Amino acid sequence: MKILVIDDEKPTLSMFKLFLTAYGYDVYTAEDGEKGLALFTRISPDIVFTDIKMPGIDGIEVLRRIRKTGVPSEVIIITGHGDLEKVVEALDLDASDFIHKPVERQALNSALARAEKRKQRPFHQPVEFLKIREESKVIVFIKGKLDASAKEALPALFTPTSLKGVKEVCMILNDSFSIDRSGISLLTEVIQQLKHHQISIVLENLSYNYARVFQMAGIDKLAKLKDAVMDE
Repeated sequence: MKILVIDDEKPTLSMFKLFLTAYGYDVYTAEDGEKGLALFTRISPDIVFTDIKMPGIDGIEVLRRIRKTGVPSEVIIITGHGDLEKVVEALDLDASDFIHKPVERQALNSALARAEKRKQRPFHQPVEFLKIREESKVIVFIKGKLDASAKEALPALFTPTSLKGVKEVCMILNDSFSIDRSGISLLTEVIQQLKHHQISIVLENLSYNYARVFQMAGIDKLAKLKDAVMDE
């Protein structure tokens, strides 16, 4: 599997080259966005890591141009801690995942695992819900991309009648799960409505990096977040 890493810091490129080669990937590197896009056109990598802040063409523009090519590469954004707006902008452009600098091994492993699993599914997979009622608990499995297209379907799962006697709602996110700005807003609204009914909410199987997105968005103040278990 071919991986392209784009970053203007040579130590970062060296670190990625070392780790990813050890993992068995065929690794290519570029020191800026322009060179990275030229290399992308030549090799059509399966996965791209790109720094979000670079001179000239930044990571968001790299992602935007990659999406315009129609090549179904998984793009993972490398960003700074706490930069929620940039992360959400990348998710709006269907970034596969993101990792913070300095890069932690667990975050890298999580992003790689998600990218490989996403490569096995249709590139633009619409969101799907499966709802199961177990006495006072409702379990909802969420698969695909949660965005504005679910503005009616997601709230419809939790009508006042269907919530009678419910004490807990558990949303289990499939490995293919992704979300954008509209999806984050929609999910937050639904969780707030459930809290209004005195129902506890659990979000399960969150990737290590998506858990951070939800924390930055304040969702951890409304629901319990459970990370997916990743290998060390």
